Amino acid sequence: MCGIAGYIGDKNTPEILVEMLKRLEYRGYDSAGIACISDNSVIVYKDRGVVSEVMDKPDRKQIHSKVGIAHTRWATHGEPSKSNAHPHVDCTGSFVVAHNGIIENYRDLKAELIDKGHRFESDTDTEVIPHLIEELYAGSFEEAFRNSLDKLRGSFAIAAISKNEPDRILIARKDSPLIVGLGDGENFIASDAPAVLPYTKKILILDDFDYGIVSKDQVILKDIQTGNEITRDIHEIQWDITRAEKEGYPHFMLKEIFEEPTAVEDAMKTLHDVEYVAKKLKKYQRIYFLGCGTASYAGLVGKYLLERFSIPSELVLSSEFRYSTVNTVDENCAIIAVSQSGETSDTLASVKAARNRGAYILSIVNVVGSSLTRVSDNVIYTHSGPEIAVASTKAYVGQLTSITLLSIYLAKELGRIQGDYLNEIIDDMHSLPDKIRQILSREDKIKELAEILSEKNIFLYIGRRLNYPTALEGALKIKEVSYVHAEAYPAGELKHGPIALLEAGVPVVAINPNDDLMEKMDSNIQEARSRNATIITVGENCKIETPVTDPMLSPILYIVPLHLFAYHMATSRGLNPDKPRNLAKSVTVE
Repeated sequence: MCGIAGYIGDKNTPEILVEMLKRLEYRGYDSAGIACISDNSVIVYKDRGVVSEVMDKPDRKQIHSKVGIAHTRWATHGEPSKSNAHPHVDCTGSFVVAHNGIIENYRDLKAELIDKGHRFESDTDTEVIPHLIEELYAGSFEEAFRNSLDKLRGSFAIAAISKNEPDRILIARKDSPLIVGLGDGENFIASDAPAVLPYTKKILILDDFDYGIVSKDQVILKDIQTGNEITRDIHEIQWDITRAEKEGYPHFMLKEIFEEPTAVEDAMKTLHDVEYVAKKLKKYQRIYFLGCGTASYAGLVGKYLLERFSIPSELVLSSEFRYSTVNTVDENCAIIAVSQSGETSDTLASVKAARNRGAYILSIVNVVGSSLTRVSDNVIYTHSGPEIAVASTKAYVGQLTSITLLSIYLAKELGRIQGDYLNEIIDDMHSLPDKIRQILSREDKIKELAEILSEKNIFLYIGRRLNYPTALEGALKIKEVSYVHAEAYPAGELKHGPIALLEAGVPVVAINPNDDLMEKMDSNIQEARSRNATIITVGENCKIETPVTDPMLSPILYIVPLHLFAYHMATSRGLNPDKPRNLAKSVTVE
């Protein structure tokens, strides 16, 4: 949620900040703003709208500076508006702040500050921060900043500048991501790595309760609670900047769908890590998959895969786990947390709670060095590269690949799978990228189908067992980017209520692998057809045809055309699938 950027150096700060914000818009795009210090004054330029609308104007281009901060917003407190856009300034115009997170005690702080004569211009929780700094300022920007942090409850990534000390940017982090990109005579601040990629591949990742003083020539990190200096390892980003560019595609979502074959290949490269983790995982009596949204569907596939080998497991939504299921966790439990960003608030909180009760923590994550990786006993990286579109596609395919590998190697460790069959599955998995490319080569047919159905406003997705999660993910994608009402159900539940939605022309997307439940699935399809529904089948020799594969691998293959279908539904309806309304990429607030 929300994207923060900052720059200090000898280049023209506003131009760099705008480019950084454009690379962070997947984190929110309700409004945007920059704040720079120029001629001993703080200049703030902000408004409602996406970055290009707000920033590509002549008056903004007249701003020149060597230090500044910026923000692209996903609204929490206060509607999208100019006054609620970040950055926010104190009464004197001396201190300015950009913030990602939620200040839970902002009402009490605001009331106290108003009693002391402070004037507020917005409805946001963030605005209390610059006023706190103003109130506590006694000659030292750093001291006032740190003392302000002590008064905040909630989550935050903060960047602040002051005209009193224009040679530095102060930053802090608790439960919201923040990095520093290290340059030569310049440094960069961002919520995520894509923002700094054009300038540097060397980054420092702040941990919870870190704060920092960033000048153009150095970065000093300290502990919020003690004030002592600390060190953090320098990470080098491994992927090239082109992986965060559209490279000729009209949208990032389409580009990332076409990167799904590579996502399988990259996840397969971690086979050694998977084998190592499987040996550790085998001793635990209970296994819980945790995730939110798309990641939870990948975890649900994992549950069904482990049950395929008689290994008890459960998928629990992170937002529910932390308030209920965690009470059943002990040292006999293993938690497998699935997350693209590694910063998802509910998943992080659930993992920390489970860890406190003695559980073993394994995370399946895309982003190296993210918060989730630092609270896990072991990590399996999917290495899917940057995913810029808000709706996850290639990261889901990478998660499915890693989870499938882990499931079969855990089955091997427990003696539930024979060596010959394991080798066959691995061989089949190596063939998946080419099979996905076959599906992608039929994009025109899927696009044509989407155009035919583009006026429909209700869809029903059905699947059984391993492909019930495929139905869930397919329905979620079309909801996210096309704004149609889509429901997903286990096919056997069709007659227990959802069938009441069916009438002539209602599209039913049926995922129908060639497995032992195929005849039962056919019966469910006939139930829908007899109500004059429009049937779209996915599988071998189906309306949306997929190559032959082992049914155990079908979730990896069958989701690809459904991702394409959702994309083309959105574009057929004249929508931008990269920026679905009300959504942001990484949910870092509860």
